[in-house]
Parts: sequence; structure tokens; C-alpha cells
Amino acid sequence: MSPLVRRFRAVVAMWIFVGAGGFLLAGFLGLALLTQTGPFAAASTFSAAAEFAPGAEIKVRDTGVRPGNILILATPATVDPATVRCTAKSRVYSTGEQRTSELTGARPEGTAAVMRDRGDPRQFTPVLATDGIAWMGTDFVSCTGAGAEAFALTTAEGIQSDRFRLGAGLLLMLLAPVLAGLGCLALYFTRKWNREAAQRGDSTSWPYR
Repeated sequence: MSPLVRRFRAVVAMWIFVGAGGFLLAGFLGLALLTQTGPFAAASTFSAAAEFAPGAEIKVRDTGVRPGNILILATPATVDPATVRCTAKSRVYSTGEQRTSELTGARPEGTAAVMRDRGDPRQFTPVLATDGIAWMGTDFVSCTGAGAEAFALTTAEGIQSDRFRLGAGLLLMLLAPVLAGLGCLALYFTRKWNREAAQRGDSTSWPYR
């Protein structure tokens, strides 16, 4: 038997373990994503980069939060996100132009209804999250809301949307049986080759020899 054939059969034999391990890992992660458990649960804690009063304007770049990845929360947690209105402004350009946009509150996907700032006993409710490019020109933010006592600003990086978790979970659940099938196929061929080798008395056909 040529060295190339032996190497090929060795790779096929290793896929028995790759398929079994991949099936278990993909199935576990897919189930956790679909059920939103463990590390894939809705975010319930955050670290505030800055806090500002209703109506006050805050300079986003001074907080260390990168524009385009902004999450705004309100306290107390009983604030209705639908009543929150935020104004986003760009910096003043050399021409004196400043772009302004009005943003309506809506609880972001991937966040719990009530969140806690690490080390702060107060409860917050998330009211706005970035939608990517639309926030890239955001240099100043101010918010108002019925019953809001304060607003907190933090990064939205790392928060997984419900849509992402559903899509990734379904993909992994579909991938799991494919990996299991490849592992079973590798096991079938490995056993077949071993039987043929035993019948011929050719001990060199075992892929690891």
C-alpha cells in the first residue's frame, strides 16, 4: 500500500473522533444558544462609562465608548423605553454644520428588562442600542424620559441580539448531525478497510501503521 493511501486512511480514521466531538460540541452550543442559557443568556449586568441627568448633553468620546457601539439605560427600571427620547449630535465641522437626529427608545435585543451596573445597587432598564453605521457620527447625546432620574451610557459590544442567537443556534443544530454523519461514515470505511486487510493478511493497511 502506498504512503499516500495510508495517510488518507489515517485522516479518515481521525474523523471518527472529530465527528463525535464536533457533534457533541455543536449540539451543546446550539442548544444553549436557542434556550439562551449560560454565556448566551440576555445581558443583565453592565459597566457604566458615564451617567448623565435627563436633558443634559454628554460628549460620547470623553466616556471612552466608541461611537457606533452605544447602549443607553435609564433608572429607575420602571421607565418605559417608549417614552424615552434621545438626541444625537455630531461635532461642529469647520463649516459650522452640526448634524442632529432624534432617536426613539426601544428595549434592545439581547438585554434583560432589568440590568444592574456592577457595584451599583440601582436597577436600570436598557432603552436604546446602536444600529451600527447610523451612530458613527454621534459625538453628543442627551435624553429625556417620563419618570427617568438618570441615564447611563456604556458600550454595546459583546451583546448578542436575539436574532443572532436564534440563527447561530439553528446553524449549529443543523451542523451537529452532519458532523455525526461524517464520523459514522469514517467509522464505516475504517472498519471496512480493516476487514479487507485482515482477509488479505496485510497488516500494513491499518491507517496508524
